[in-house]
Amino acid sequence: MTNKLVILWAPPRSLSTAFVRMIEARGDFTVLHEPLCDLAAGHVFTHEVQGETHRIDSPDRLFAHVRTLLDKGNVFIKDTCEFSYAGFIDEGAYPDDAHHVFMIRNPEQVINSHYAMNPQLTSQQVGYQHLDALYCAARARGVHDPVIVDANQLVLAPQNVIADFCRKVGIEQKPESLQWEPGHRRVWERTRHWHEDAAQSTSIRPVSKHYAVRVDNDPRLKSFYDDNLVVYKKFLSYL
Repeated sequence: MTNKLVILWAPPRSLSTAFVRMIEARGDFTVLHEPLCDLAAGHVFTHEVQGETHRIDSPDRLFAHVRTLLDKGNVFIKDTCEFSYAGFIDEGAYPDDAHHVFMIRNPEQVINSHYAMNPQLTSQQVGYQHLDALYCAARARGVHDPVIVDANQLVLAPQNVIADFCRKVGIEQKPESLQWEPGHRRVWERTRHWHEDAAQSTSIRPVSKHYAVRVDNDPRLKSFYDDNLVVYKKFLSYL
């Protein structure tokens, strides 16, 4: 059986790291945490394999490394969309044969949470326009149909949503992967403070937080919401 390459694209603060924790708990994927995000932010992505550290400084080198990993097993990549990956798409590094998964969450929840972490947030950094560009590339060039995961449905019925994801990607369902041990992951170190909730989690569950500055009381955040809502609704129509 051919090994699977699965790439999860998501706006920041869309519960994507909780999804990754489920993938890690399966035990049958090598997981790469936000490699393109690291590159877009001007960093070198590092990945340790059997004691050897690979330092990767371009999308081409990243996916050459991924092909090597695929010779040995399944690979799962998670990246967030505060950055535009247009150059990555146009330069031909976009892996057409991957299973591309697009995670969405109500942009009001995304914006409230993101602004609390980053008060310099811009509308583009919310991520839906960038997510849409990646989706269009997957539709136009991908071997497999894109898969959409709605975070708001996921927290209410994780077993059902994950079962649907497994069926669409063509992997075995592993119900035991819906539970895991809490704790920080070393690969989160550069952005450790962004993953406090995921570090404390033991399962996929609803998140309830109060934010002082919100879409419903801040005109600038409301404008970000309006900008991103159109694309979010488009993704909802694909479900």
